[in-house]
Amino acid sequence: MKPNLLSHHKQQGLSLVELLVALAISSTLLLGMSSIYLDSRKTDKLGTALSRIQETGRFAIDFLAKDLRMAGYSGCMDPESITLEVNALNVPNTTPPATSQFDLALRGFEVDDNTWADAQEFNNTAIETRALVGSDVIAIQRASVAGITTTADMGANNAAVPITANPLGFAQNDLVIIASCETADMFRISNTPVGTIAHAQAGFNSTDTFSMPYNTGSTVMFFESVAYFVANTGRTNARGDAINALYRQTDNLVNNATPDFTIDELVEGVDSLQILYGERLAGGNIHYLPADQVTDMTTVESIRLGVLVSSIDRVQEADDNLSYELPGETIGPVGGAGVVVSHPVDQRIRRDFSTTINIRNRL
Repeated sequence: MKPNLLSHHKQQGLSLVELLVALAISSTLLLGMSSIYLDSRKTDKLGTALSRIQETGRFAIDFLAKDLRMAGYSGCMDPESITLEVNALNVPNTTPPATSQFDLALRGFEVDDNTWADAQEFNNTAIETRALVGSDVIAIQRASVAGITTTADMGANNAAVPITANPLGFAQNDLVIIASCETADMFRISNTPVGTIAHAQAGFNSTDTFSMPYNTGSTVMFFESVAYFVANTGRTNARGDAINALYRQTDNLVNNATPDFTIDELVEGVDSLQILYGERLAGGNIHYLPADQVTDMTTVESIRLGVLVSSIDRVQEADDNLSYELPGETIGPVGGAGVVVSHPVDQRIRRDFSTTINIRNRL
């Protein structure tokens, strides 16, 4: 009978050399996979940051352009040639809506320090101290694009304004404009609009009489006064870097003695707003100047605006020592030679976005 060779075969494990070789190969593979994972994660964070910067810059530019090109809008009338009768009481006493929507429809400010808003309705309010020094502030006045039309002839200058519905939610004390294509009146609504909009004198308006009895098809619109600025949000990223944002401040227009504003954060990551104003010269050409060099804002027909946007987190290995060209200003690394307006030197990504827009009501 043959012996069972398998039953007598001696079982042996891995030798120390074989174990060390296996560990070395496994470690190399793990290091390689970790390196690929970390590189992939860095690339993903970098790509996400770049996408967010593009989205932020596009939104900021598009939002500003859409609103700024409507400065001075007053419906179908020409704001330069038509007189706006201001009947309302308690309008802002430092920069009230002018008798011409053309005059104060556009204003610009260079934020050189925290006194830039002196003698304006923004003086001693949050925007004066919050707006970042070195950035710009721009303010516009206009009628709302949306409005409701009158449904019958008024018949007399002091008659109530006839409407059938109130889809925009007009309320008592709202500051509004009623306009035809010939003239316009500004007044405060003195009732809760149901069927008609009243403009009584006592406590609301200086007179209950319009400049004309408005006919069917005239438009009632909200009067809007807003300002745009860049400020610190008070938030920081994981490394403690400050996060800035683009803000819109809306004048609630309720009292001329104590200004009342609503401030909304539009989009975070915006570090600077820079604006040049296109002034029409006597010869017909346009040249662009910063706000403090424009002698007459009524001659401004176009605007060049730009924003500097940064990623929220540090996503690149090298420090950002680049300079960025915005309209009228070069923003360089802090501490750089000749740098007036600066950005921090850190590993965040930055990009600049600019555009030129025409003010529709001034062409």
